[in-house]
Amino acid sequence: MRPVTTAIPGRSIAVAVAGCLLLAAFAAATPARAHPSKDDRDHPARQGERSILPPAAGDLAGAAPRAADPSQGRVSLEDRTEAWAGQHYPAGSTAFAGTTCRVPSDLVCDHFGLTVDVDPTHWETNTGGVEFTISWPDPANDFDLHVFDRDTGKNVGSSIEINPSTGVAEERVFVPNAAGDYDVRVNPYQVVDSAYEGQVVLESREGLDPRAVPTERLADVPCVDGFAGPFECDGIDLLGFVPAGEFDSAGISDIWGWTDPDNGDEYVIMGKTNGTAFFRVTDPTAPEYLGELPNAALLQEVWHDVKVFEDHAFIVSESEPHGMTVFDLTRLRGVEQAQEWDADAFYPLNVAAHNIAINEDTGFAYILGGNAGIVAPDQCLSGLHMVDINEPKTPIFAGCYLEEGGPGTAARIVGGGAEDLSPAAYVHDTQCVIYRGPDTDHRGREICFNAAETQIVIADVTDKLLPETLGTLSYDDVGYAHQGWLTEDHRFLITNDELDELNAMRAGEPGMNTRTVVVDVTDLDAPKVHFEHFHDTISPDHNNYVHEGLVYQSNYSSGLRVLDAAFIEDADDPRLEPAAFFDTFPAHSEVTFDGTWSNYPYFDSGTIAVSGRAEGLFLLRLQEDDPGLLGVEIDRAERPVVVPAGDRGTADVTIRNVGDADDSYQLEVTDLPDGWTATVAPDEVAVAAGSDAPATVTIDVPAGTEPGRSSVTVTATSTTDPDVSASAPVAVVVRRTGTSVAGTAGGPSAGRTPEAAAGSPAGGTTRAGGAVVSASLAAHAGDPSPDHGPVLLASLLLAGAVTTAGRRRRGRHGPS
Repeated sequence: MRPVTTAIPGRSIAVAVAGCLLLAAFAAATPARAHPSKDDRDHPARQGERSILPPAAGDLAGAAPRAADPSQGRVSLEDRTEAWAGQHYPAGSTAFAGTTCRVPSDLVCDHFGLTVDVDPTHWETNTGGVEFTISWPDPANDFDLHVFDRDTGKNVGSSIEINPSTGVAEERVFVPNAAGDYDVRVNPYQVVDSAYEGQVVLESREGLDPRAVPTERLADVPCVDGFAGPFECDGIDLLGFVPAGEFDSAGISDIWGWTDPDNGDEYVIMGKTNGTAFFRVTDPTAPEYLGELPNAALLQEVWHDVKVFEDHAFIVSESEPHGMTVFDLTRLRGVEQAQEWDADAFYPLNVAAHNIAINEDTGFAYILGGNAGIVAPDQCLSGLHMVDINEPKTPIFAGCYLEEGGPGTAARIVGGGAEDLSPAAYVHDTQCVIYRGPDTDHRGREICFNAAETQIVIADVTDKLLPETLGTLSYDDVGYAHQGWLTEDHRFLITNDELDELNAMRAGEPGMNTRTVVVDVTDLDAPKVHFEHFHDTISPDHNNYVHEGLVYQSNYSSGLRVLDAAFIEDADDPRLEPAAFFDTFPAHSEVTFDGTWSNYPYFDSGTIAVSGRAEGLFLLRLQEDDPGLLGVEIDRAERPVVVPAGDRGTADVTIRNVGDADDSYQLEVTDLPDGWTATVAPDEVAVAAGSDAPATVTIDVPAGTEPGRSSVTVTATSTTDPDVSASAPVAVVVRRTGTSVAGTAGGPSAGRTPEAAAGSPAGGTTRAGGAVVSASLAAHAGDPSPDHGPVLLASLLLAGAVTTAGRRRRGRHGPS
């Protein structure tokens, strides 16, 4: 497949302003979300439709909430089904995008009440719950389904996406272990002329489901034999899990992290429909929930995005109205009880936004998909809305990039074909950096790498008032260019397409496996596809980040996937190598938007924070490679090295690897008497498991050293684990200068025995091997001269063969 690459010249600001004026003229057009999880983008019936805004408060005076027919139902173990008929919404009657129908007296949403007449203790020995389903005939319409616990008011499940695995116009919510009273509310998100049918089914079977997501916390669950509790895994341990119910989640989205520079404490910031949750995760096996910053918007949406700069969190949402809130994270220091927080600053937007990125090197925030929650784009046409946040509590508008982007929301304003008529510059996500890659024309500039729905766009935003498009890329089979992250050398952009797997299935094809597109950005003016990586899963891929050569991908129902980028430039086989995974959604790994939304892999501790859309907070850690039993032994000769004062002696050393994994060892000689020097060559040896390797110790004895016995120590230390080491003493006997002793180095040949002289190698050293136990240190020694025989014999008796060894079982690090 050959991608099409185009360099697009910049548009003038005047044209952009004219486009904004044009948009204002169509402010009453059909609402649509910018996020592709609503299946409304390709329906011709929706293009060009007009609808009214929600009625004013005065128009609703005295009105009653809409009720389904019947308005109340009941299910039990004896009578497991219930059905109702929804209200009919005539053409042009609704434009209520965004509401989650949280207010009981809501006049927009259809209401149905359900009593689940089941003793809660039933679920202690049985698996199941209640499934709510709504369906309607024409997929051009779109209803949303929300279920609330009547006693607590909590949202226990929402469905806002037409079932992508079937294409059927329906929404489903499953409430596990259901008991008590529930309120069902149906939002006519985009309805031109339709009613709907509702049904409830109680499911129960004996025994507990091992795939069920726990409703209680988990701590320190290692991945063993492919599972950590109910979660399938490979090479990743579960440090901690906090279920969504513990922090009042009505739907979970983005996640980011912060490390307190004062004390090193680590924190997680996680978006949810009704606010932003804070956790201290310094001990990931016992995360502390510190409360939430509530979502103050009237119409609450699950989409939240958060980034951190200078100890402040910057939060946007598609909730309406929301703007950008700023929260000083240092306020979390020392907090022990969960509480409700308020914002420190607020940056107003027209209404809402989908996403935010921050370049921490420059102190600029980039708000993305401005007004994504409603039909009208913001003043930046839903492109890059640039904000100076160098004073975090005083954000200042800096400029717009409103050139090459996707059709976004503006396509519906003008109606008709998005590419032909839309003036939008919609950017879904971006990474903005001070560029330090190989393209010297742009090195040192501030560059943004935009995922813009239908294409990848590279823009120079150094001058916020005059940003410039550098290059664009429209790759084959684009479904929805969703997000990307650069490799650390800025040579490649690892991108994900959120809808290509779904589009292949809709086309009646067998579908495609999860695809990651690796884009070569070594020439910023001409990006091109380097290769495509296909996973062994089929779930849509979502957010991915790069850290220390690994790609961390949150891939919806197939969980966190970790890929090694070490071979990304392999000349013969460029590739991403699967390294590890943790499936946060055990029910299935199908083409749905269940499961993990995002992850944060940048904590120094190695903790990886992962958000599960309905599951909760996961704290994970990569397992270290386990080389098994590491061990090293050093054995030395039974006879010492005999060296005349002022000369040099050598000894052969053999290092044995007695572990069950290959290893290498640093060698050194210590414990030298004053004035002595010694070296070992080589100073590092690699030894296969069960094998040995030689080295040579050279000892220099200074002139004037008194005769006698001394020793030095040879140590071998594992380079894999410094706690694994072994040491052995080497005995040295010093003789008077000029004494003829076989095994001394540098003495006059006239003083040697004929046998020693004949056997001496070049340089005058005679070697005679000593006894070896398992790794030999063979002393260089010959027969002592007769006049010193008794002294040397006594030395030999003192220097018995000694072997020392170091062994350690090398396993995974614990969670501390």
